[in-house]
Amino acid sequence: MALDTIASKKNVSEITLVPYYIIGVVATTIGVLVVVILNFFTPLDSIKARMLGPDQALTLEFVLKSFAPRLAFVLGLSYFAVISGISRMLKPISACLFFFRKGSTPEPEQIEAAQKRVLNLHFLFIPVNVIMWILIPGLIGLLTVLTGMIDHRTAIILSARASMVGLIASAIASQRIESFSRKQLIPFFFSKGQLSKLKGTAKISISKRIMLVNRLGTVIPLTILLVTLLTLQWEVETYPVFAITYGRGIILFTFVLFVWTVIISTELNRLLSQNIVDPIKDLVRVLQDVQKGSFDKKVQIMSNDEIGYAGDVVNEMTRGLQEREVMQRSLNLAREIQQNLLPRQSPEIFGLDIAGTSIYCDETGGDYYDYLLPENNQKDRIRVVLGDVSGHGISSALLMATSRALFRQRSSMPGNLAQAISDVNRHLCEDVKESGNFMTLFAIEMDTVKKCLKWVRAGHDPAMLYNSSKKDFIELKGEGIALGVDESWQYKENEISGLSDGHIVVLSTDGIWEAQNFNGERFGKEKLCRMIKDNAHLSSQQILESVIDALNQFLKEEKYQDDATLIIVKVCDTSCK
Repeated sequence: MALDTIASKKNVSEITLVPYYIIGVVATTIGVLVVVILNFFTPLDSIKARMLGPDQALTLEFVLKSFAPRLAFVLGLSYFAVISGISRMLKPISACLFFFRKGSTPEPEQIEAAQKRVLNLHFLFIPVNVIMWILIPGLIGLLTVLTGMIDHRTAIILSARASMVGLIASAIASQRIESFSRKQLIPFFFSKGQLSKLKGTAKISISKRIMLVNRLGTVIPLTILLVTLLTLQWEVETYPVFAITYGRGIILFTFVLFVWTVIISTELNRLLSQNIVDPIKDLVRVLQDVQKGSFDKKVQIMSNDEIGYAGDVVNEMTRGLQEREVMQRSLNLAREIQQNLLPRQSPEIFGLDIAGTSIYCDETGGDYYDYLLPENNQKDRIRVVLGDVSGHGISSALLMATSRALFRQRSSMPGNLAQAISDVNRHLCEDVKESGNFMTLFAIEMDTVKKCLKWVRAGHDPAMLYNSSKKDFIELKGEGIALGVDESWQYKENEISGLSDGHIVVLSTDGIWEAQNFNGERFGKEKLCRMIKDNAHLSSQQILESVIDALNQFLKEEKYQDDATLIIVKVCDTSCK
């Protein structure tokens, strides 16, 4: 995840590393001043006497002549150490930025090293800075002991106190470094997020960060107070003092330590809250936009912790929702187009009452039905075609549209029903031989003059013919495999004559009788036949609506598991209206 996550090169001119040095210098300066203040307010004149000298009063002239040079030496040595350390830590980052500023592209290994250093930078600053706060006070303490300026116990007190203050200063500086990295370096080096996927980086959970900051803000000040009290006990044993002097000194020192503790605790918690709460606010903002239906906003990933991982997940989710929205619009358009391919109204054929409908379980479906007039648009005959394409979705819809075009084209040409279907099958086999799709079919041709019914069955469930006078059903069986399986197959035409008023032909796909409700029960062919029988006196449209209503009541809140198509053709000797 190296080069592809880098932001545009034009943004590199806006990046500067100077603030890192400023943060380090300011943190060091504040730390040294805090150590001086705490040492100044340490009770007992014996320690102050060692620091100031015998019979020496703390005057401005003495501070300028004695303390100022020492303080300048300590600050200079500390500045040199912290600047050198920060420069060393920033080296992979500055080297990578150098190539970008020249207009060239670093090697992927260099970019990855810079990315790792960006994420590890605030973690590295703490141990580097703490080591500095241990080594420099220790070195200065050793020099002062060797030169006889202070004794070894006082040097230990001052060095230990400086180290603990330095730990606090390092923690605050680390939080500031992380905050600055999130503003400039992370957006540049990780423009696409995915920080948590980069291996070889330090990670710390949110709970551990909070616990660590709380301990820094409470344990270290208490440790300073405890060490101070213990070391003061050494001094009391050597240099007895009045209790009131000792008590006032302890109270004053504790007050100064309390004020310092409040300040550093507030700053630590503020920085921690900023580094945790701001990303959460950004995360919530994006989720609120998602709730409103807007999926174009992205979470700015700033860390490799739980919040950063959650941000990556949300971004992937919104990207998926965007793609789904585009797909949904496409499916809606496809559904609208496909619905327009189905008959908009029933044909008006004297002696016949026809009604049909198709209900898709998805946006697009594979069920197909059509009303076709034979060649020369003869009004005494009509062909009704019902097909069920294997599967669902776009592929089935495309095959359905192809079949429709083939049937319409072939129906306008001479030939009986079996010849037309055989020709369509041959062309369809060429289209689906690579996909393995197929379509079952049942086609009928009704002649109102000869009062006969012809049909071809191609792998579909038999249609049913209901005789209302005899109140019985006949299954219209026949031989034939599904379309798209064997291009050489020749379909056979079946025929029945003697149609009269009240005969009803029922064509349907298995989505009708195989529909299951919540209890796993199927609607079944028996219920379908009963609905036809009970409503045979009604028009075809009314019969169709009664079946669909019964099916919907049977399913209740359940969705259709398959496309459901139903066609009712009723024979009428007189007017069917």
